Amino acid sequence: MNKDKTIKDKERGRILSAYYGVGKVAGLTEVFLNEILLDDKGRPAGIAIGFEKDVLDVLFFEENIGLGTFLYRSYEPFSIFVSENSIGRIIDGLSQPLDGLGRMMGDKVNVFNQAPPIIEREEVEMPLITGIKMIDTALPLGRGQRELIIGDRMLGKSTIATDIVLNQKKAEPPVFCVYVVVGQSWRKLRDLVELLRENNSFLYTTVVAAPASDSLASQFLAPFVGCAIGEYFRDRGRDALVVYDDLSKHAKVYRDISLLLGRIPGREAYPADVFSLHAGLLERAAKLSDQRGGGSLTALPIAETQEGDIASFIPTNLISITDGQIYLERGLFQKGFLPAINVGLSVSRIGGRAQPAPLRQVTAGIRLALSQHKELQKLSQLETTLSREAKRKIERGELVLEILKQEKHTRLTWPEQVVVFYAAENGFFDDIPLSQIREFESMLVEYIKTYHKRLLINIKKRGIGEEEEEEIAKLVSGLKKEFLPKNYEELS
Repeated sequence: MNKDKTIKDKERGRILSAYYGVGKVAGLTEVFLNEILLDDKGRPAGIAIGFEKDVLDVLFFEENIGLGTFLYRSYEPFSIFVSENSIGRIIDGLSQPLDGLGRMMGDKVNVFNQAPPIIEREEVEMPLITGIKMIDTALPLGRGQRELIIGDRMLGKSTIATDIVLNQKKAEPPVFCVYVVVGQSWRKLRDLVELLRENNSFLYTTVVAAPASDSLASQFLAPFVGCAIGEYFRDRGRDALVVYDDLSKHAKVYRDISLLLGRIPGREAYPADVFSLHAGLLERAAKLSDQRGGGSLTALPIAETQEGDIASFIPTNLISITDGQIYLERGLFQKGFLPAINVGLSVSRIGGRAQPAPLRQVTAGIRLALSQHKELQKLSQLETTLSREAKRKIERGELVLEILKQEKHTRLTWPEQVVVFYAAENGFFDDIPLSQIREFESMLVEYIKTYHKRLLINIKKRGIGEEEEEEIAKLVSGLKKEFLPKNYEELS
């Protein structure tokens, strides 16, 4: 077919039904999946998302489209314009600007690209430092990984994802971020944008916003638009990160679309192909081989559970697709343990391969200490007489848990984490009251950042050797002499 035909000469079909932005079109039998359909003025009017006999399932870009309206073929898939200037922009799920900075320009990119084949991928080994102690030490992430963030509402899932984005400000090599908001409130979107602006994070971040008030088309397409922007940088040898906040709401949008189209519902009324929809999206995250430029795309999908039920349909789907999950537990949140990450139910299948060697060296026993602490605590609740060794392990676990606590929007570089956990592992925190651990840790980190930057640089360059160990021991001991007497006086 000649793509340069006038609109009136192109194949056309008539809208048979349209409700809430979803409908059926007759007369377009040669259309391919995800092809854009045009109105009589040549403007994009909808996208083909399925087929029935002699009828086409269409997702309309405007909800007030009339019955009997003619739509014409474009012979092109749904594509967006992406360039370096896409950084710092706020767009909707149809790639239309929301920031008043003009239309998007650049290369035309297919939104529904296929995932890179296995032969074009490499192992994930380069660290993605999050600045969150719990994740960097016990659940390390790598560039090119897919890690699910899962838990009930209001437990801090979005906060963790946002803090990871904020921490990429000084990442080396740079990481370009895309934050996709699907089905959330406008208030949450405004808070996100304000936070990114306060931290100058729009210098490396793009926001794709499809809040709950947007059309079904915008909400359905937003994750794919965000992924296509990330792929643009990945395919040019750069590192990119995409946050999907959240895919459980995206699944509900797709369920609404499918029910409106009269498709047969499956488990929990979701359509049968919702798994392949999300699998196709998340499989596009990858670390490419050197022959393909060596770029990476990391995916952080978020999923919401109901009453902690991770065995429901969408959570189990996403867990089976991703390379691990960060599980947030309400019980930990209510106890004031933040971030409320349950290390026992969380896992990173990339593991230590993507963790800086010095950090891996000083945190090797953290998961073991936490698991032993949890089991021994159960015994202590039964009023069983515990051995001295068991009591020591409980105290060690409580110390580690206290160090792992972290306020939101506070981040530590991995050399700073090395210093803190080296000091803890070697007993320098043992004589500090548990209630004062976090205060001393904060004081230690600020002291090192102010007066011992060279130590952090050396740890980053060559790891932690005898010279670094002696320096850490000396400065921690000196700091404790000032810290402990004052605090003991206050406690007494």
